[in-house]
Amino acid sequence: MTKANFFGVWVLAAILVAGILAAVTFSPAAGAQDATTSLAGKTIVLDPGHGGGDTGARNANGLTEKSQNLLVAYALRERLVAHGAKVYLTRGGDPTGDDPILNDDDCNPDDATLSNNDRYTCANSKAGPVYGDNILISIHMNGSTNTAQDYTTSLYGKPSKDRTLALAIFNNGLTTLKVTTREDYSTDPPTIGETLIKTRSPYQFASGVLLKSKMPATLAESVFITNNREGQWLMDGRPTKGGDILDRREEIAAALEQGIVSYFYPPVG
Repeated sequence: MTKANFFGVWVLAAILVAGILAAVTFSPAAGAQDATTSLAGKTIVLDPGHGGGDTGARNANGLTEKSQNLLVAYALRERLVAHGAKVYLTRGGDPTGDDPILNDDDCNPDDATLSNNDRYTCANSKAGPVYGDNILISIHMNGSTNTAQDYTTSLYGKPSKDRTLALAIFNNGLTTLKVTTREDYSTDPPTIGETLIKTRSPYQFASGVLLKSKMPATLAESVFITNNREGQWLMDGRPTKGGDILDRREEIAAALEQGIVSYFYPPVG
């Protein structure tokens, strides 16, 4: 073999090796993105607050908290199932198991009147005490006689069991509902597309649903349904500066989804 031919073979081999190394180094692993957010093997119980004869808070537009909580739960369930999670609802859907899609995923009918005992009993029976894989999210909206009041927060029962989940739902989920902040937005009305919702740090609350559930649990107070602006957004959607109309319940569900994923996969740094 001549020197020229030898050099040509060496160059070709070097190119092939470099190509292989580049493929190994820079090609993303198949399903890598899915793996970071997969909730396969996780069981999540969603507890739409109130129901039946217990309407919860009601606003001037006639919207009831019980119905809005349920709609958020439906939207959130769809998102979590897409991540591979097994999702149960304390009320809503198909408690009989006749629907092959819903697959007996709920304990009670949509408009059932539930006690706290009903709720944590459902959670404990469906999810059980597997600490690392099962959680309970109780979905609520707040209420006030002050129609300018609006903030978002999460509550926990037992600090050792629940606080980490409450903080994840709040810090990495519910706070995304806050796009802009002002100290006193009631006297400085927002422009179209600004969400001037305040936040309240998560705090301990002696709820039987939280205290007697065997898995980590939190109660998410997403928005004030009695707030004039929130009431309008829940009815007609939230207008953005870009001209889009966003479903406020979907925004809340997306925030809770983000918080749940961050609980199982805490952000690095």
